[in-house]
Amino acid sequence: MAVRRLKNGKWVADVTVGRTWDGSRDRRVVTCETKAKAQKAERALLLEKDRRRGRLTGRITFREFVDEVYWPQKTGLRANTRQGYERDLRLRLIPAFGDMDVDSINRFAIQRMISACPTRKTATNARETLSSVLGLAVEMEMIPVNPAGFRYQYPDASNLPDDHDGVWLTTFDEHRPLLEYVAERYPGEPEERIVVLGLCEGLRKVEIMGLDWEDIDLDAAELTVRHSYGQGKGGAHLTEPKTPKAKRTIPVWAYALSRMKAWGPSSGPIVAGKDGGRMSPVTAGTRIRKMVARGSYADGEPLPGVTIKSMRHSFATACVNAGVEVTKLSAIMGHADIRTTERYYVRQKISDLRTAGDAIDSALMARIGI
Repeated sequence: MAVRRLKNGKWVADVTVGRTWDGSRDRRVVTCETKAKAQKAERALLLEKDRRRGRLTGRITFREFVDEVYWPQKTGLRANTRQGYERDLRLRLIPAFGDMDVDSINRFAIQRMISACPTRKTATNARETLSSVLGLAVEMEMIPVNPAGFRYQYPDASNLPDDHDGVWLTTFDEHRPLLEYVAERYPGEPEERIVVLGLCEGLRKVEIMGLDWEDIDLDAAELTVRHSYGQGKGGAHLTEPKTPKAKRTIPVWAYALSRMKAWGPSSGPIVAGKDGGRMSPVTAGTRIRKMVARGSYADGEPLPGVTIKSMRHSFATACVNAGVEVTKLSAIMGHADIRTTERYYVRQKISDLRTAGDAIDSALMARIGI
């Protein structure tokens, strides 16, 4: 038997998967805490054995492939990336494809899954996760092509409510009241620091939470994004930035600089918890939601329903409306592709379009002499 129990109570999967370059047996032994885990390890090793013999097929269910092949091959994933994949698999992919053989998943089944998603973003994330899983099946020669790579019809983004990911404040004039509110009500507290770093610097949530005082040069008015601190399996983890371009040095704008000087300088994380350590991203999100739900301006108007995510989008849109050239904005945002900035991070409101219309009317009337 390839699975056996040791004297210490643990279980091992023991499979010879082939031969090494010198002709000796390539024997794999995996020690596990339980028999079930050892049996899963054995199946993964047998798949590897069949792949080497050129006999591997897609006659394995999607659920089994994910558990026994995919995850063991993806141990190096970033914590927040793994969390997103796990969410997509749990909520969308396993319910849709779990009991299907991998080689039975076709574009029609995938379109059905995409059409069942509530938003375009949900559908896009699910398809990208599926593409990662099936891409491994292609690499292992289990299936000839990756059907998740085809083109699909997505839920209409125009049907989404404007605030589905938080209210966007599209001009710096709209930013000012909120910045003044947090400076007065939460001076130096995590709420103000998060709002300033989101609205004034356009940082991602994970970048805000990963920022340390050592990353900020107040004299040069610069900050460097060196880390991300995002929620993943087992809690929050400090990792490298999302992409090479996400690791960047950007200016600290005048208002943000004045507030940072009021906060410090100090040492350790900019946004700290009660113990002085790095605040959990979950806690940070909760504090912002509570602030928004409970707060109102002096005239009684409720605070706009911003989120940490929508603050970054608000910064980008306000920059465009202020005339910042999009290639420079893309570098500030740390995007790997300028099209990401244009497509996902700029959203205009009708009031912004009316402002543009006023300029058009003035120019046109001057041209024709009205």
